[in-house]
Amino acid sequence: MPSAPPPPAPSAAPPPTASAPAPAAATPAATAPAALRAATRPALLRVGSRGQAVRDLQRELRRRGQRIVVDGAFGPATKRAVRRIQARFRMTRTGVADAKLLKRLGLRVRLAAAAPARTATPLVAPGRSPYLDAFPVQGDNTYSDDFGAARHQGSHEGTDIMADRGTPLVAVAAGVVERLTRTETGLGGIYVWLQRADGTEYYYAHMNAIADGLQEGQKVAAGQVIGTVGNTGDARYGAPHLHFEIRPAGSSPTNPYSHLVAVDPTARTQARRG
Repeated sequence: MPSAPPPPAPSAAPPPTASAPAPAAATPAATAPAALRAATRPALLRVGSRGQAVRDLQRELRRRGQRIVVDGAFGPATKRAVRRIQARFRMTRTGVADAKLLKRLGLRVRLAAAAPARTATPLVAPGRSPYLDAFPVQGDNTYSDDFGAARHQGSHEGTDIMADRGTPLVAVAAGVVERLTRTETGLGGIYVWLQRADGTEYYYAHMNAIADGLQEGQKVAAGQVIGTVGNTGDARYGAPHLHFEIRPAGSSPTNPYSHLVAVDPTARTQARRG
């Protein structure tokens, strides 16, 4: 491969003249101590947040007695630790580290830039999803409408459901196992593809393990355990979660979020209480 040509030599600067203005004073932003600039944190950290800000939050939580891993990924364990600290401070136990909590913990905060407006996801009536008969995760979990969000490999084509490693995963509809791998492979790691009779496909990625005896071509019933939550594939250094996709009739993926809410027993219970 040929090497790139060398950059052109910079032209000589003109000699200073008597009327040349004095250099402008440095702005406050340019002279701010690096430590102070590095100490600023996003004003909102929640499940799915990643990076140095989360790592610093986790260190502070550990310093205050919370037994969590400092890995820079805000998952269910970090959420529970945040809720315990909020209870200690007599704050509302949301599990979200907002600006008020971060300041209370001694972490500097900054206002995050507003995200571009997104088209609202159409609602699906509880229990009326045309694609799902069961919620895929059997256990404590959190998720948000992150379909279409930017990812390193492109636009996000599913919904990430955060849950502890080993949480059971179940078939969301009756169908057959189209394909699977118990060996960590590519972005999805250990994964399962299910297919319904009408051709609709369901993708479960980043699994920790697949149920014993489950094989390609095998029929499954809605609610049948097919494996467990993990963080394999390109999620190996992040929090355990299920990447879940719906592909109607085997076509392009559709946003799973409103369909998940429609069959989520927790969401439906909260709705009835409200």
